[in-house]
Amino acid sequence: MGERVCDGVAERLGVEVRRGVSASLLTTYRGGGCAERVYLPCGAERAAEFAAECAARGERLFVMGGGSKTVMADGSISLPVLSTANMRRVEVAGFDEGRVLVRAESGARVADVLAVCAEAGCGGLEFMAGVRASVGGMVRMNAGAFGEQTADHVYETEILNPVSGEIVKKRGSETDFGYRRGERGFVLAVTFAFPVMSAEERERRRLGYIAARRARQPALPSCGSVFRNAGEAFAGELIERAGMKGMRLGGAEISRLHGNFIVNTGGASAADLFGLAELAAERVRELFGVSLEKEFEILKDGLPFRANL
Repeated sequence: MGERVCDGVAERLGVEVRRGVSASLLTTYRGGGCAERVYLPCGAERAAEFAAECAARGERLFVMGGGSKTVMADGSISLPVLSTANMRRVEVAGFDEGRVLVRAESGARVADVLAVCAEAGCGGLEFMAGVRASVGGMVRMNAGAFGEQTADHVYETEILNPVSGEIVKKRGSETDFGYRRGERGFVLAVTFAFPVMSAEERERRRLGYIAARRARQPALPSCGSVFRNAGEAFAGELIERAGMKGMRLGGAEISRLHGNFIVNTGGASAADLFGLAELAAERVRELFGVSLEKEFEILKDGLPFRANL
């Protein structure tokens, strides 16, 4: 029923609709089921209009960006998915206290932002180079690596109020950023404040982070790190100390390179990943008394109302 309502709204607003979209196309893990309906609004304003009208009609939407932190449950998923894949505009928005303001719609990828930074002579996001993440997802998760985090550069976020349909602007300081914790609403666009940076420094940083990522993280499909670090304890180290590197379930394997990654070696299902994650969490809890918390989101039917709005 929900997809019929959303289909009607999409037709009226000119929003692209795709049917029967596989997890292999929507997520970086590439294993799981199939989304019955995926809606792709073009631009932040159209996305806000579409999402607000669907919400006003009582319909849920699961918002997806690059799919690097989402695992789609096996089977057919009827929960309507709003993909930000067509929301990728990035532009210089001005200057503030010597910093360059770069506005990016939530579907923009890291590479999109880095390309504009190169043209504008600024930098700061190189620590995410090589990651298939969207701007919206980065702000929702406060994505970070190598001691740097997204929150350090967020100047302003544009959030949809699903009740009123208004776009609310929030300064970065108004969001309660924390470790892997960021903005919980539907992020439509983000304005970053980046320092001026030479092309040589920017490229040195970018290549250095890519090299470090390739040395430490597996190349096979995955959803990124599976668990949040527990205080001073690194989840990957605990899993490795528990002797679980290389353990397999179906087509999924706990990476031999990094214990906090579960990779799809070919034909892996979502259940394979969930099962391995549960085994790893149980073993770590038994051996070290540490409870690990998952870092990815699960796309499945039966989620709470407006799970991601």
